[in-house]
Amino acid sequence: MTNNERTFQYLRSFINSGSRIIDGIEQSNAARNDVQPSVEPETGRFLELMIRITNAKRVLELGTSNGYSALWMLKALSENGGSLVTIDSKERLHLEAVENFREAGFENVKAVMGDAADELEKLEPGFDIIFQDCGKYLYPQLFKKTISLLRSGGLLIADDTLFSVNEGIRSNLGRFTDEYNNMVFNTEELLTSIIPIGHGITMSFKL
Repeated sequence: MTNNERTFQYLRSFINSGSRIIDGIEQSNAARNDVQPSVEPETGRFLELMIRITNAKRVLELGTSNGYSALWMLKALSENGGSLVTIDSKERLHLEAVENFREAGFENVKAVMGDAADELEKLEPGFDIIFQDCGKYLYPQLFKKTISLLRSGGLLIADDTLFSVNEGIRSNLGRFTDEYNNMVFNTEELLTSIIPIGHGITMSFKL
């Protein structure tokens, strides 16, 4: 076993979602080939933690899939009176996510089905946290718009941003996330770092 594998197992051993719905989706997704891989449980916990630490009230997610990562965030948002807007372009996954939110009892979520670029134009700025996890090719394309929707002092969190150095990941996906990393690290209004959990999280603070 490599050091990375031992680290992964050690981190994972501490994560308990405390949610039957979240655990059920995680187990179901592992056996499916009709959904994009969800965030890792440790990434879900990280998102929940960031909402609690910052007391974020308005959160935006790009890339709902079937709602796994959203449910982690909604756990925290339901306690602090916040709400989530989550966007995905695939009708089948959108409907599945809506049902998962209903089953979990969350009403503080607006699930939007549509093209991310189009839907972002309809949103009012001032989000406390924006979680970027849609198609990797969209990360650079949507970068300027996501920054404009984020309030000063807000967090832009992007998943899978170490794809370019992860073995077994298609090189074209790594190219897009590498381009995104270069953009955020070279934007003066952002203070950015990369956290090596899951497939990498790039977190940027808007000054």
